[in-house]
Amino acid sequence: MRAKAVAMAAPLAILGLWFRPVAGQMHAHDTPKPAVSYAELERTSELLAAARAATAKYQDVRQAEADGYRAIGPYVPGMGIHYVRSGAPDTFSVAKPPILLYDRDSAHGVLRLIGVSYLLVSPTGPDGQPQSPPFPNSLASWHRHNNVCVLPDNSASVQLTDAQCRVQGGQFTEQTSWMLHVWIWKDNPEGVFSSTNSLVK
Repeated sequence: MRAKAVAMAAPLAILGLWFRPVAGQMHAHDTPKPAVSYAELERTSELLAAARAATAKYQDVRQAEADGYRAIGPYVPGMGIHYVRSGAPDTFSVAKPPILLYDRDSAHGVLRLIGVSYLLVSPTGPDGQPQSPPFPNSLASWHRHNNVCVLPDNSASVQLTDAQCRVQGGQFTEQTSWMLHVWIWKDNPEGVFSSTNSLVK
């Protein structure tokens, strides 16, 4: 029963990317919509359900740490804390996200899993997005980060040059792989594939 509920909830979250009711009317005709097919929507729903099933165990951050995830960088409003698994993935796997996103639950003094982030190695297409992505570009907008320095204490900076980063014992990346945040464990008014979540304060 729960698996069916998850599978049904995923496409509703996707629809939230582009459907915004207009005041005073039930729906609007002839408004711009992403060019997404039913097959793409159905496949995306299946992938999101699989991602939830695979990451449910990481509701407990201790399990994430036991599996090799470590907090990188500070808490960022709109994104939370990034827990990154060491070793870049060779291929995309929806069941093995390289990054987990956590929010602070101050009332209970714990971290709550709110989403995942995927990395993708792919050439850039004519639309400025990766070619042949696992999620259709009409729904998901991938991004990259430039000049990232990860320091020995696992903090991150984009203010250092390659030489400055290495002097401090850091690891410098001129440009990251394609990245995508997926909010499968916390509702996001901006959409399941939005880069940020306004509910993460």
